[in-house]
Amino acid sequence: MTTSADDDGVLLRVQDLKKHFRVGSGLFSRNRALLKAVDGIDFQIEEGTTYGLVGESGCGKTTTAKMILLLEEPTAGTFYFGGNDALSMDRDATKEYKSNVQAVFQDPWASLNPRMRVNGIVGEPLEINSTMTRREIKTRVGELLEVVGLQAYQSRLFPHEFSGGQRQRIGVARALALNPKLIVLDEPVSALDVSIRAQIMNLLEDLQSEFKLSYLLIAHHLATVRYMCDKVGVMYLGRLVEEAETEELYDNPLHPYTRALMSAA
Repeated sequence: MTTSADDDGVLLRVQDLKKHFRVGSGLFSRNRALLKAVDGIDFQIEEGTTYGLVGESGCGKTTTAKMILLLEEPTAGTFYFGGNDALSMDRDATKEYKSNVQAVFQDPWASLNPRMRVNGIVGEPLEINSTMTRREIKTRVGELLEVVGLQAYQSRLFPHEFSGGQRQRIGVARALALNPKLIVLDEPVSALDVSIRAQIMNLLEDLQSEFKLSYLLIAHHLATVRYMCDKVGVMYLGRLVEEAETEELYDNPLHPYTRALMSAA
């Protein structure tokens, strides 16, 4: 599996992606109501850029992220990574895809195993996916912690010994361990104090520039989206109702739902 972008510089291309769930009670699934969590969306992420999916809770943006991370199986549609269909890969290609597509989750208090020291949390992807020795992994973990603004000696500590912002930095270090091409950022700063949010956003921006990362940012906080994203897609009831370059969208929102989001913010 190639991990380069398409010829036109597109790293991820999503085509008519759908995820439908049967909900409610009933003996037979066909008699239950159909919830169209994601209902035929298309977007693409160019190499080295940030694409934001914004909308209210329940609009389908997190379900979209889960499909990109192969945590949910789409009902229909597909997506291409580096020009390859991500849903028809063999086992080796799927393993490589998962190494190239990592995630940073919303809650830094819940996303880190409280029983593991930081060296285990950050080093675990390397233990599973690489042939590095323990000594090499220890060195690499120290380097990753320093990249995200922590100290190498802190690898010996447990998550409860860190603040929320520091925990999120640990989550970012873990996501960087396998040198990914794309990182899915699922509300990465919404659980943090306002004073810490800017620090984490600046860190993510710096890392993107340094490592030529692409981001898929899932968010409802419009200021975060405006600060970080090159292009924004607005989701409503499982559909993309508007998409534009970030400043164009904020200066001239066209869809009534987009304008309502701006007014509410």
